[in-house]
Amino acid sequence: GGRNFESFGEDPYLASRIAVDYIKGVQQENVAATVKHFAANNQEHQRDHVNTIVDERSLNEIYFPAFKAAVEEGKVLAVMSAYNKLNGPFCSESDYLLVDKLKNEWKFNGLVMSDWGAVHSSIPTFSSGLDLEMPKGDYLNQNTLLDKIKSGELDIEKLDDKVRRILRVMFTIGLFDDYKYDSTKVNTAEHVKIALDVAKEGIVLLKNEGSILPIDISKLKSIAVIGPNSKAARSGGGSSMVDPVNPISPLEALQNKVGSKVKINFAQGLMIDGDSEPIKSKFLFTDKSGKHHGLKGEYFTNKNLEGTPAHIITDKLIDFSLDWKSPFENFPSDNFSIRWTGYLKAEKTDKYTIDVSSDDGVRLYLEDKLVIDDWNDHAVLTNSYTTKLEAGKYYKIKLEYYENAGGAIVKLGWRMPNEKLLTQAINAAKNSDIAIVFAGTSANYESEGFDRKDLILPKEQDQFIKEIVKANHNTIVVLTTGSPVFMNDWINDVPGIIEAWFPGEQAGNAIAEVLLGETNPSGKLPITFPHRWEDCSAFSTYMKEDGTTRYEDGIYVGYRHFEKNKIAPLFPFGYGLSYTQFEYSGLKLSSKEMQDNDKLEVSFTIKNIGKVAGAEVAQLYIQDVQASVDRPVKELKRFSKVHLQPGESKIIKFEIDKTALSFYNVERKSWVAEPGDFHLLIGSSSEDIRLTSPFKFE
Repeated sequence: GGRNFESFGEDPYLASRIAVDYIKGVQQENVAATVKHFAANNQEHQRDHVNTIVDERSLNEIYFPAFKAAVEEGKVLAVMSAYNKLNGPFCSESDYLLVDKLKNEWKFNGLVMSDWGAVHSSIPTFSSGLDLEMPKGDYLNQNTLLDKIKSGELDIEKLDDKVRRILRVMFTIGLFDDYKYDSTKVNTAEHVKIALDVAKEGIVLLKNEGSILPIDISKLKSIAVIGPNSKAARSGGGSSMVDPVNPISPLEALQNKVGSKVKINFAQGLMIDGDSEPIKSKFLFTDKSGKHHGLKGEYFTNKNLEGTPAHIITDKLIDFSLDWKSPFENFPSDNFSIRWTGYLKAEKTDKYTIDVSSDDGVRLYLEDKLVIDDWNDHAVLTNSYTTKLEAGKYYKIKLEYYENAGGAIVKLGWRMPNEKLLTQAINAAKNSDIAIVFAGTSANYESEGFDRKDLILPKEQDQFIKEIVKANHNTIVVLTTGSPVFMNDWINDVPGIIEAWFPGEQAGNAIAEVLLGETNPSGKLPITFPHRWEDCSAFSTYMKEDGTTRYEDGIYVGYRHFEKNKIAPLFPFGYGLSYTQFEYSGLKLSSKEMQDNDKLEVSFTIKNIGKVAGAEVAQLYIQDVQASVDRPVKELKRFSKVHLQPGESKIIKFEIDKTALSFYNVERKSWVAEPGDFHLLIGSSSEDIRLTSPFKFE
């Protein structure tokens, strides 16, 4: 989906461990953590009404564990119900989710809130486990409920329970205390260091052929810095989008670190959606007289451009990011629309790409022709139209926009086509000792309200990378994405590849430190990278049935799917290289037999046999050799990160109990560990297994 960058990965155990620690960290600061979206909200397509069909075993083994751990171990204070339906009912009125599982089985005592606008009824929702309708009480209010509560038709004990839960959270975080906080402590030196450390820890080294990395500056005279993500600290979009205080781009970081030692040849080479500059007012006119710059803006207090405009003004350029604010006093911050009209005039004849970025819908007309038609709710995304404009000619332009709810964003920009930028990038690569291509996606491609259409790098970046490699074989590709992307077209020709994800405001510094060897990368992939979309478990069911999504892959998602079907991935789950090498040895089990209440102790040694310090994430998998039900080839059950100096070794210790051997038994409605043979596997990734040992459970 479009929001993959917000998730903790494809494995339920991994997601559980990250969720628990994250919640504890947030809530120790008197902030209520909220886990979302409960449950099975794994697509944005038709998210507000799609009926997600998931079998009971898959829910409990794959989709519930992180929520369960968040409640039972993390003591999370709030849970958000999802937009979608789950096996029939909407999640916000699902007794199975909110009552049977969450409040009864897991003993959750916090509050359950809805996603924004995810409530569809009054009585069924009140009677179920939802405590708080967000963002306002369209269905849960005194007009819909009070008379029925007074008459006894609705149980007042349910109301008391909902109020009690809301108050419990408020008291827990100190809202009724004289709580003080220091508002000046924003982006302090300590905060910047944490942001940098987190970014560095997550970077994954995917390929390092011929040890092209780290870059040895002493052997170079010039570096080409190229690509659409070279001068931006990228992030994902939607409600999780974060505007950094002081973002550092890779270009800026490299200039700061080595700009005085080597020549940096910068050429962006290619622009992706959302990167164009707003069309300046000198190119916009209210009429053909050419005397008045800007466009006529008509502001309506409804979404459909209906009636008389509440305001009519001339906007010098169209570059609005109103977030949650209103454009005028006594004007709504949501549920409004704007129509801009006027003329566009270019200074020189050429092909231009006109970009309209918006949250929510837009329509663009050029010479009365509808050229962009996206009259839909969504987080910020960019629609584009390319055409030839003649110098000095006035082109009639009309832009229509509506805002439904949430952030209000609209920008009218333009840019030259990428062909001219490509020539500059090729020349920069040819005239440099080494080329670094910063490729990937952005908030315009990975965001809320829509799914990615494919896993291809947007705007022909694959061909772009191939052209740069032709110009300079010493090319390194740095990906900044929130999800897997295909690399088949160029991976064999590129010696060095890094996946940096969306690393936050310290993106540039973190990436530069890894490139230059100041930091040895130690990140591991939390998701499997496929060769092609057809290899993924959801390929046969996603968007195949209007209004319904069937999780026919069951428990076989991610690496479980690839291993069961013997499909080779591009990069496996848990994969990540280092600038050093690690040796695994000495696997020991406290016993080769395990009984119901036993804890099996596991130990082994990892040694850094390379020449530089580094960190390794050791992973423990369990394989059930023979079971009464179909089970994955193996499943992650423990992991640990160890930092080692050259030549240093440490003993890693794990402890497992029968929960690591168990599967969810649908008939018994409980977790079961069956007697029999098991294999314990220790590896550097799900594919790279270094040590194994059999044992029995009796």
